[in-house]
Amino acid sequence: MNARYVFEIRSVLLGALLLGALQSHAQRPLDGTLLGITESELQAIFAAAHRVRKPALGPHGLRGLWALPSTPVSGLPFETTFYLRDKRVNRIEQRWTSTERLCDDQSSFATLVSDMESKYGAGLASSDNAENETTQRSVVWVAGEFDVLAHLSQSPSQCTMLVIYVAHVVKDASEL
Repeated sequence: MNARYVFEIRSVLLGALLLGALQSHAQRPLDGTLLGITESELQAIFAAAHRVRKPALGPHGLRGLWALPSTPVSGLPFETTFYLRDKRVNRIEQRWTSTERLCDDQSSFATLVSDMESKYGAGLASSDNAENETTQRSVVWVAGEFDVLAHLSQSPSQCTMLVIYVAHVVKDASEL
């Protein structure tokens, strides 16, 4: 009877441990903590991720090889692209584009910035109101091992918001 009791306790504890591991795995945030993971880890974390037919060209020779459709960011459906180098995630871009009336005000971008500030603290902001009616706004955060960039490009006919996660690089001033 005592051995059966120990077996039942072990079974319950193992089940709780597995459930906790699955929940933490399923709730992994889509942010800069994913930088450096392998393609197979990316597939395991995001079952909906798919390899794109035509890779997106990124900076410094990076290729956007994996995509995740309709990723919720601040209540909007962003398209996420994972850029790889040496079969590891090196950059993550999330893009939302609209030609609807959501472009009429900048409240969507303000919400995005507010959400990022709640996670990463105050960011460094800049804006540019060009003469051709296009507005550009950017905010950058340093979040330890990675940087977060939020960018808004707004014209009368379209607006695009872009969130980028890249590894934080510290350069020695003597190397500049």
